[in-house]
Amino acid sequence: MADFSAAHHITFPLLSDPDLVVIESFGILNTLIPPDDHPWYGIPFPGTYVIDDAGVITHKFFEHSLAVRVGPEQLIAAVRGNDFTLEPADTTPVEDVKVTIDIEGPDLPPGTQRDLVARFSVPHGQHLYDDPVPEGMVAASIELDDTPGLMAFETVKPDTRPLTLSGTGETLDVYDGDITLRQPITQNGTAGDQVDGQRVVTIRGEVRWQACDDMQCGLPQRQRFELLIPAGRITLPDMGPAAAKGHTEPMNGEKHLAQMVERRRKSEK
Repeated sequence: MADFSAAHHITFPLLSDPDLVVIESFGILNTLIPPDDHPWYGIPFPGTYVIDDAGVITHKFFEHSLAVRVGPEQLIAAVRGNDFTLEPADTTPVEDVKVTIDIEGPDLPPGTQRDLVARFSVPHGQHLYDDPVPEGMVAASIELDDTPGLMAFETVKPDTRPLTLSGTGETLDVYDGDITLRQPITQNGTAGDQVDGQRVVTIRGEVRWQACDDMQCGLPQRQRFELLIPAGRITLPDMGPAAAKGHTEPMNGEKHLAQMVERRRKSEK
């Protein structure tokens, strides 16, 4: 802990939990790491908590992968409480659904989540559907093409309301008015190509939807998109000769790893 603090110039106290008392009481022990003499056994799932002025936890984000962390834009959206608020600059009523798609954040570093954001401007009196829908109908969604090294997580959606179709009696979940869908993504360091001397990640896919009113539905629609975003660089401490160097001041990674191994062995005696 002292090595890590010194390497990253951390001036506030860092807490450790060598006996896993807090980790286990919180139910966040990383069960994906085997206990059979693995040096990293005993660490929690990577998580981030957001607290308010009174110290009450308002949001929590946890990932299964050790290499993935929630991005700052996602935290800011959570704190502001505007995850799904759509405020189009042009308030002119639209006759057809209009979709814009973009990514929040200046780049896509390995292991850092960014939100791919699809904003739907929906004509007054119409609505879009959430899954599941009957065969032949299309729910609003973001569909990514397979891209090596690019990872996508569960889409974050706004609330829906139930709507019973008069013709069939089926009850479906619908979005009222303008909506925003957020698709968290990251990359593992292998995605991207060199473009004009800079490594960029190309994100391709399509947005799908079907707009309906209380009487009839329009045809299913789809809109292709392609975004190029700088790949960015991951910031890691020096954890040994094989690790990348030059991103931060090196900490004594080999010593740190040896201490973890020794602690693990002592706990088994």
